[in-house]
Amino acid sequence: MSYKKSIIVFIVIVFSLFFVFSCAHSRPPKPGPNFQWVKPVKTNSGNIIPGHWVYKGALKPGKTWVPTHLNNSGNVVPGHWKNIKPLKKKNTWIPGHHGPKGRWIPGHWK
Repeated sequence: MSYKKSIIVFIVIVFSLFFVFSCAHSRPPKPGPNFQWVKPVKTNSGNIIPGHWVYKGALKPGKTWVPTHLNNSGNVVPGHWKNIKPLKKKNTWIPGHHGPKGRWIPGHWK
């Protein structure tokens, strides 16, 4: 291989590596203001919850933010807004969260 060809191959390999590594660590776009990035988490059961956005702003009447989580089948469910309706006026909405063993507990009324 000639000197010029080896330089071109080297340049192509270097730029390819930059492309691969930059794509592997990119974040999805921020869904809006008052969101905070959470790094990937490995649960006690060995499942990995990928990095995701969590809403940290003021509560929105009738809605709750459901963060990225693994469903019972082990599939990743992206974060999304969920409409909520109270069962009774005195009930309190408990947002979805990860339990002590890393299992996702959906939001519910208490």
